[in-house]
Amino acid sequence: MNRGIDYRSDFYSLGVTFYELLTNTVPFETTDPMELVHCHIAQQPLPVHQLIPDIPHSISNIINKLLAKTPEERYQSARGIKADLQTCLEQFNTLGEISDFPLATQDICEKFQIPQKLYGREQEVEQLLTAFELVSLGKTGMILISGYSGIGKSALVNEIHKPITKKRGKFISGKFDQLQRDIPYSAISQAFQELIRKLLSEPETTLQNWKNQLLEALGNNGQIIIDVIPEVEKIIGKQPQIEQLEATESQNRFNLFFQRFLSVFCKKQHPLVIFIDDLQWADLASLNLIEQLMSDDENQYFLLIGAYRDNEVSATHPLMYTLEKIKTAQVPVNEITLYPLKINHINQLIADTLSCSTEITKPLAELVAKKTGGNPFFLTQLLSSLYQEKFLVFNPINNKMIDKVIGNGI
Repeated sequence: MNRGIDYRSDFYSLGVTFYELLTNTVPFETTDPMELVHCHIAQQPLPVHQLIPDIPHSISNIINKLLAKTPEERYQSARGIKADLQTCLEQFNTLGEISDFPLATQDICEKFQIPQKLYGREQEVEQLLTAFELVSLGKTGMILISGYSGIGKSALVNEIHKPITKKRGKFISGKFDQLQRDIPYSAISQAFQELIRKLLSEPETTLQNWKNQLLEALGNNGQIIIDVIPEVEKIIGKQPQIEQLEATESQNRFNLFFQRFLSVFCKKQHPLVIFIDDLQWADLASLNLIEQLMSDDENQYFLLIGAYRDNEVSATHPLMYTLEKIKTAQVPVNEITLYPLKINHINQLIADTLSCSTEITKPLAELVAKKTGGNPFFLTQLLSSLYQEKFLVFNPINNKMIDKVIGNGI
């Protein structure tokens, strides 16, 4: 018994297969790739018993459970699925029909799995969603998320994937590296390389449309962008060489044409969200570009989310200087500071992980909180370590994960 692979994503695929077998159609019918992604992420398909009235509700409910949007709501084990299907078969063989019955009564997961949902970040998630709603209406926004390493900055940002997809928006991300601070625009280049790879997977007619828009925006200056984002050449083809300029003039020229390049992707039909992590290690050229992008009055449908470790940034850090210039230009900057999880959130996370009540897990939660300081990353690492060291074990008698930590020490 080990943590291993989370097979709950396979259960979703199984649900899609069952759905198609019984209805002769897929859960979501669309030829638009973005719409299809949104449907699978955020929408529930029409229950199979509504498509085929002869199908018993219990069968339909089993498929609905397999197709649940979050892993925690799906079946947790193959044993649970098999037991429910066996019940259906036994009812049909003995009664000639399948009646409703409680699902997943034998769905016990013996694997150690920490829930993927966020705990204690509801207010922060709401701030992100509000900012994106404004951007989808034509605004430009900037959000800064600060906090210690492991506090959950990236996990928080991931919560807006669903609403971005719903608005047919595009989400890309990049991360500055402490050892690559001498490489200009590294995180920005990384983010747009991701975007270009997504575009290259689209149909030829769509790709041709992107090519036309990019060439119109860049003219004969496409090489300026290609020098930083080489993948762009795969869309617009070889471009003429550009005139060499002095360093300052070259940077100003790049900023100008990058703004034009960016504007191609920031449209009402597809807002753009860029997440840049570890801004405390950003190079000066990148910070200058960020300032130019956020200060441009013509920007629309664009949201920049930046994250940084506030304990590594002093008042004289270049990032702070850049932010002051952005604020001076009357650009609204929403700031979110993430703090350690409170004991009640830690306790709920542990209770969900161990399938126990919060009353039972409270002593363990208090001990873990003391050891980790409420840092989500340290917390999950400690729980995983306790499991590996067999301080957390599965008890087949009551079908629960139990702990042997209290009284033994860690």
